[in-house]
Amino acid sequence: MRDDAPMSQLRSTEVVGGRRAWRWLLGLPGLALFGLADSAYLLWQHRTARMAFCLAGGCDVVNQGEYSEINGIPLAAFGVGAYLLLLVLSIMAVTLDSRRTLGMIVAIAGIGVAVSAWLIYLQVAVIESICVWCVLSALTMTSLFTLSLSAFLMIRPLELSEPTNQTQMPQSQTKVLRYAFRFPLMALGMLALLAAMLGGLFRLGWDWSAVPSTLPAVHGPLMVSGFLGTLIGLERAVAMGKWWPAVGPLSTGVGTLVLITGVPGVVGPALMTFGSLALVITFVHLIRGQPALFTVTMGLGALAWLTGNTLWLSGWPVVNVVSWWAAFLILTIAGERLELSRFLPLAQRHRFSFLAAAGLFAAGLLLAGMTFDIGTRLSGLGLVALSAWLLRHDMARHSVQKAGLHRFVALSLLAGYVWLMVAGLLTVSLGGVAAGLHHDATLHAIHEHSGPDGYDATLHAIFVGFVFSMIIGHAPIIFPSVLGISLPFRPAFYSHLILLHLSLALRVVGDITAWWPGRLGGGLLNVVAVLLFLGNMALSAAQGKRSVALVDAGR
Repeated sequence: MRDDAPMSQLRSTEVVGGRRAWRWLLGLPGLALFGLADSAYLLWQHRTARMAFCLAGGCDVVNQGEYSEINGIPLAAFGVGAYLLLLVLSIMAVTLDSRRTLGMIVAIAGIGVAVSAWLIYLQVAVIESICVWCVLSALTMTSLFTLSLSAFLMIRPLELSEPTNQTQMPQSQTKVLRYAFRFPLMALGMLALLAAMLGGLFRLGWDWSAVPSTLPAVHGPLMVSGFLGTLIGLERAVAMGKWWPAVGPLSTGVGTLVLITGVPGVVGPALMTFGSLALVITFVHLIRGQPALFTVTMGLGALAWLTGNTLWLSGWPVVNVVSWWAAFLILTIAGERLELSRFLPLAQRHRFSFLAAAGLFAAGLLLAGMTFDIGTRLSGLGLVALSAWLLRHDMARHSVQKAGLHRFVALSLLAGYVWLMVAGLLTVSLGGVAAGLHHDATLHAIHEHSGPDGYDATLHAIFVGFVFSMIIGHAPIIFPSVLGISLPFRPAFYSHLILLHLSLALRVVGDITAWWPGRLGGGLLNVVAVLLFLGNMALSAAQGKRSVALVDAGR
């Protein structure tokens, strides 16, 4: 008995040390987020060349000097990228119980400490000025390294998951995202949609003085991150039955308010970037539990969103990052449709052809960074191949033969696939022009355009023709599952579907032929179709509520 006592005591001490180390891990995401905010502020100061608040008085000298860039890239941009990566890894270390991930944090933070030490030396010995924000970043990186290294040394490979069982809340509390929380998030997404459409009309040429001056410049970010990103993140959180994925749509929802109100600086882009980061972490969790082609495809879509938002946060104009945002939606939707194809007898060669089409699109997207025109045309070929695959193998081909809601959903999806092919053909034929080459983002009014606008045609063939067709088709299914409401099918649903596609055809023809009345009218009718869609959903919800009340009354 006496010989066993020290061993038992030793194991107890190790368990307590493991639990203490696990609690330390909870500080890693906070430190990484703080470092991200610090680097983002420095990047904003560098881009805008504004005077920074600085206790030591040397921040501007350091942040605007000759050592503030490497090959034209601000050092602060590297800091943003490093802290984003550390934030992803630290959240993974906490949520996924991964000691290997913790080791990666140690390695990356160690490199960051070495770089920070060199930069502090330059400030003291060469520049002879001290940037307080840079010193703060160095201290943050050092804290990340120290904390992660201590936890890594204290936690044995099998101990990391042990404390989580001790501190977990009851399943009923952790795995349920309450409806009281879902409705505000959905409302923020709808607010982003309405604000984005208002800003889009102004950019299109409807020069209305009532439109807030902040909206036209953030039309794209509001539509992609504020509306679609919030909607997709919320749907994933509800599907997983956990609360923590909802941090993403909460972040993009708050970012929507920041962009609408015109708060200067990087606050809005940083919130949108964090929201996309949360979705990446969500898909890492999903892929870990179910490694399949469709989960990986959707995960790559989330990664494309994060890439686009990171570039936007770094100061890239929207026209140069919108391809990444489009990839986010295209890959996410394609992955979801591939998931549903499991119910069909899909041969292995058909899965390989899907992978080839998606790979061709992704390869073109990456190649565009080196040879813009060639890469853009290659991604266009990928879009054509992907749309052809969806038209051939999606279960909508079978559902269209049914009646009621099944046929409506199928027609919506098939129409969307056609628009995706149109976008692919435009991209192949126009090359870089379709992706924004020579596009002047400062031109808003129609009288300032002097020729065809292939960029607008391609962009809205994807975002309106393809993406909104998916939203219209899935809304009667997704909204009830997310909000807990009933949306019975009504034949009136075809009104907004038909109007959307006819008005988009008018707009695209106007873009390609430089017939600006058609472009202007088509864009306005696009907005009317979306508003009609929202109205039909509201009427259907009211009808469903009355039906439920009648059923309850008859019991």
